[in-house]
Amino acid sequence: MTATTTHPSGPPAAPGTARPKTRKAKARTVGRRPVTTWFWNSLAIGVAVVMAFPIYWMILTTFKTNKDLISQDPTFWPSSFSFESYTTIFDDPEFLPSLQNTLTLTLGAVVLGLVVGFLAAVAVARFNFRGRNFFIVTMLVVQMVPLLAIIIPLFVVMNGANLTGTLFGVVLAYLVFTVPYVIWTLRSFIVNIPAELDEAAMVDGCTQWGAFFRVILPLTLPGLITTGVYSWIQAWNEFIVVNTLMGSSKTHTSMMWLTFYSTTPTRGADYGAQMAGGLLVSLPVIILFVFFQKKVSAGLTAGAVKG
Repeated sequence: MTATTTHPSGPPAAPGTARPKTRKAKARTVGRRPVTTWFWNSLAIGVAVVMAFPIYWMILTTFKTNKDLISQDPTFWPSSFSFESYTTIFDDPEFLPSLQNTLTLTLGAVVLGLVVGFLAAVAVARFNFRGRNFFIVTMLVVQMVPLLAIIIPLFVVMNGANLTGTLFGVVLAYLVFTVPYVIWTLRSFIVNIPAELDEAAMVDGCTQWGAFFRVILPLTLPGLITTGVYSWIQAWNEFIVVNTLMGSSKTHTSMMWLTFYSTTPTRGADYGAQMAGGLLVSLPVIILFVFFQKKVSAGLTAGAVKG
């Protein structure tokens, strides 16, 4: 008499047939091998170290003494910490005014860009009008045009309007690349908000503006934060437009100051001060991104799925 093979999770197997795999065996088969996991983790750590090393070196240079900076043998840790580089930066009479000008330009560009772009995005997403598709395609094409291709016509227009050398003129120039980005990005968020919510709000007694402030604006808030953060970074780090429109003016931004701050009359090339200036100029952007990191991540995914 032939014995049959039994399996705890099913009927007995026929004689001569292979025993079926359990779920644990399938999981071990599908799962990644420990050697492969170790390899990819090591590769990721190596890439992270390579990417973070320039930042580490910049921060380290700001605390080095002049002896360590001009040494032929570079050290990966300073022999003694010095804050002289930061003292030199804050003693420069042009550093804080240039930082203030950058803050003014960035705030103006972001606020005006969000207001104009958000209203235009609502119009494109909610209303049907003649030339709507052409307008959407135009916003996409404008973003594809390199900034260097329009910098000379932009200068001619601003110079004709007597706006060169002024902060307001630079803010208006920043809207050239801020507004199309805001419209194109926020349109996807507004399209994913069902129009029935607007109609339900107006049935309950809201006006069209009331439905805008009570329905569309709160639901688009993650997209506004995401767009505002990226517009801030784009305007804060911009150099070509501000250098072209304000090159002959005494009003400088932090990027212009950082570019032209290379030597001092008494000390020559001060690499520690340059690194300290670069760190202080980039610090507001880093703090802003870290502070809104969760909201930016939520905003990036909120407009990706149709609601």
